[in-house]
Amino acid sequence: MIFVLLSIMIIFSGCGEEPDAEVRDDHQVEYESAPIDSMGIESAASPGLTQCTLSVHSDLEPFEISLYWVGPPDADPGFRLAHTLTAAPLGGDSVVVFDGLESNYYENSELQGYLIADDMNFDGYTDFRLMQFPTAGPNTCWYFWLFDPDTGSFFRSMEYEESSLVSPEFDQDNKTIKCFHRDGMGIYGTEYYFVEEGHLLLVRSEQTEFQSPDSLITTVTELVNDEMIVTERNVQEAD
Repeated sequence: MIFVLLSIMIIFSGCGEEPDAEVRDDHQVEYESAPIDSMGIESAASPGLTQCTLSVHSDLEPFEISLYWVGPPDADPGFRLAHTLTAAPLGGDSVVVFDGLESNYYENSELQGYLIADDMNFDGYTDFRLMQFPTAGPNTCWYFWLFDPDTGSFFRSMEYEESSLVSPEFDQDNKTIKCFHRDGMGIYGTEYYFVEEGHLLLVRSEQTEFQSPDSLITTVTELVNDEMIVTERNVQEAD
């Protein structure tokens, strides 16, 4: 079992006292609340830096993840805009830089709301993802970084991003990725992926839409002999 330790330090200009730490047992996460300025109000100074320590594997040194962001007026009111992320092993001298990001999240969000550690390709090493933009519904998109044990570093997975892994859930027991999206009233879908030889493999898709004003139809397609074919159609009354 992989135990993930993710600790956070948020640096602002004009910040004061050291924050207290809180431990979350559900994800083995330890994080600190944001420092406060001399008036007791959380600083939203621009620019800013959030640093995290990520335990990738029990046999490896932890990594320091640094997220560089700006706040208002360079970001929308109430938001932070992260533009650059770096990953470096603690005690090492190598740093991988990922720039050109446009990650938007609420300035009062807690760490685990926008930067999430998880084994996302089921290889026994901890990866992480960064929210692209928060949504009112389930259609949340992410930037993905996977750990490569051969190089000992992280790489940004364009395959995961281009596959539209919306609001993903990673089932470690069944080695399955589940993604749910809603495209409008009565229009929604769920996709299921396996990871084979490091690549995503779509194995099942469930798409629901209106068949008539009073009924919905759900079409199920599954991977059979390397081809996605329709295996089921169900009609139900609309609520």
